[in-house]
Amino acid sequence: MNPIATQSVTERLGDVIDLLRHVRADWIEVLTVTPERVCLQPWHLDDGESIARALGLDHAIDQRMMEPGYTLWTGTWRGVEVQVRGALRAGVPVF
Repeated sequence: MNPIATQSVTERLGDVIDLLRHVRADWIEVLTVTPERVCLQPWHLDDGESIARALGLDHAIDQRMMEPGYTLWTGTWRGVEVQVRGALRAGVPVF
């Protein structure tokens, strides 16, 4: 069980503030906080990978079937599950 899941969204706000201090908060367009995770979407999806790397998130899921495609970076930052949406990584095209 995720230890953060026992916290309410209100109790999590301190973690979120620390997270935003760790990255460039002015780059973030959408911030979603749930009892299970924190999700970030930057104003410019090209910044998503940089934000994810700054948080040490190294699991990436490429969503190529969506239009536009994107990469979802996931991992844990200081015990909190974090997801960051970013521009689709270059790779093998889908036919």
